[in-house]
Amino acid sequence: MSEPPSPLAPLEYLVGEWAVAYRSGDPGTATGGAEDWRWEAGGAVLSRRAWCEFPDSPTRPAFRHEDLLVIYADSESDLAGIFWDNEGHVHFYRRVEVLDSGDGVRLVTDPAVPGPRQALEYRFVRPNQTAAIFSLLLPGAPEFKPYLRWECRRTSSRTE
Repeated sequence: MSEPPSPLAPLEYLVGEWAVAYRSGDPGTATGGAEDWRWEAGGAVLSRRAWCEFPDSPTRPAFRHEDLLVIYADSESDLAGIFWDNEGHVHFYRRVEVLDSGDGVRLVTDPAVPGPRQALEYRFVRPNQTAAIFSLLLPGAPEFKPYLRWECRRTSSRTE
């Protein structure tokens, strides 16, 4: 008897190394960046390590953003995620859903956590591109508003 497919299997498209082709929004347009998606813990976890650089602007000095996103299946095989970055942000994505069309994934933070909510959506632009939007829902606002947008192009695939 074979094992049922992993709840993470629909995210296989993301595994590999990606160059950020375009990134804009607050805090501005990035001048470089990359994402590295890989299976961890024998395929029980999908991780993304990402970075991007922002040049000087009239309101702030140049800086490098780095983050780690981990997506996993909980004890009921529902997908969840945790995000950390070098700016002190931690996001607990309690709802991670593969889009009905199968060409992307949407992560949304827990509404029970006080403060702004976050949503991260990746669209799989086959054969070797992604388009992503990071949105915020401020307290009292009626809907999520885009904060960052970026596109990536695959630079290599990985199966581990």
